[in-house]
Amino acid sequence: MADKVVIDKDILGWGSDQEGELLKQYKKVSYVGKDADLPQRSFDVEVASYCKNNNCDLLTGDGKAYTHCFEAEIKTIQITKYAWYKDGDRPIYLIRIID
Repeated sequence: MADKVVIDKDILGWGSDQEGELLKQYKKVSYVGKDADLPQRSFDVEVASYCKNNNCDLLTGDGKAYTHCFEAEIKTIQITKYAWYKDGDRPIYLIRIID
């Protein structure tokens, strides 16, 4: 199980609102567009590669983000509907890399 989580750029507001809760499950919360290793214009395949190389889960509102995991040579993932982002009026998905 990953000890870090990446918040995708489409749910940054939700992520910062939930950071306290997320830190109960994870040692570190990183944000696309705020962290130096995850610049603002990071492509989804780059985010997936970062998660793979750094043992991170990914939280995103993008229902198709998982497709880029396969481009990053990730073989197996688990996708879970994690929460509902009221302000963004969309589901939040947890993408966990299995192998």
